[in-house]
Amino acid sequence: MNGSLSEFTVAQLLQFFAIAERSGTIVIRTAGKESRLLVEGDRVSGWGFDTADVRAMLLGCDLLPAHLVESLTAIIRREETPGLSVIVRNLVEPGRWDAFTRRILEQDIYPLMNAENGEFDVTIGRCPPAPLRLSLQVNSLILDTSRWESEMEAAAVEGLGVESLWKRSSPRAPQSPLAGYEWLVWATLRHPRTLGEVARQLCIPDLVTVTAVRRLVRLRLIESVASPAEGLEQDRAK
Repeated sequence: MNGSLSEFTVAQLLQFFAIAERSGTIVIRTAGKESRLLVEGDRVSGWGFDTADVRAMLLGCDLLPAHLVESLTAIIRREETPGLSVIVRNLVEPGRWDAFTRRILEQDIYPLMNAENGEFDVTIGRCPPAPLRLSLQVNSLILDTSRWESEMEAAAVEGLGVESLWKRSSPRAPQSPLAGYEWLVWATLRHPRTLGEVARQLCIPDLVTVTAVRRLVRLRLIESVASPAEGLEQDRAK
């Protein structure tokens, strides 16, 4: 079955699966992007096409521990294990894996839930192997989407949108100890970067980055740059 998102949103399609207690896939095409959700009754059980490689996605992150890079590099991807999410998850510490998964939700699932422009294809039947395995209850996913949209809007009003540009207030290392994500964000800001760029480089959610930036601003360790052009000019001057 296929149709337009103007007729049924992804959130509504997921509710149909839950009510009918059916399994299958939903392929969504909107805003020039294509994504796939695997659904089993009232749960989203997976994400991504067979070509998605979770190992490669993690290796694209900055500041990974050397031992993790070595372990991930040693994995050989096979056709029968697309994405390798089970193997990879066992190699990555829980906090990093949770942040990585939540980023995928932010970037590739939440924005699709209420999109009204685009198309969808629904296939009913046994789900194929998931490149990234999930276990998200449909109703919880819908509520989390609403919460994410609200918090991202509030962050943008506060000046902490993904396009906001940030730099270190001082090149010196912080005197006070920083939590993991705060240190990672500070370390990434060797040069002015947008909040979204920092989150993408570290493979962490935008909202996690927002929280870290708030804390770093209170500690006077970073400051905003009025515009990308100004930030680049100041960086060149150094």
